Amino acid sequence: MEKGMTLLELQGVLGDRIKITLKDDMSPEERQTENEQSIIITNLAKQMINNGDLILRTEKLAAQNKALKESVAMSLISGNYHEAE
Repeated sequence: MEKGMTLLELQGVLGDRIKITLKDDMSPEERQTENEQSIIITNLAKQMINNGDLILRTEKLAAQNKALKESVAMSLISGNYHEAE
């Protein structure tokens, strides 16, 4: 399985997309294509950031409450969740 992107790597990708968006030497068709790709990347970036926030908040709660360490939320985040059969 491929390793996910870090937030620093994401920041680099977003910076690259901004530079592409600001280029003046693109045709209207190229600009449209680049803008569509930027929208897709931006939406994925927002989801990555939301996921990171969820993980941090869940870990903070788990650190404050030992019962949460065995909760469904923690098992979903750690990848150990299995539905009862």
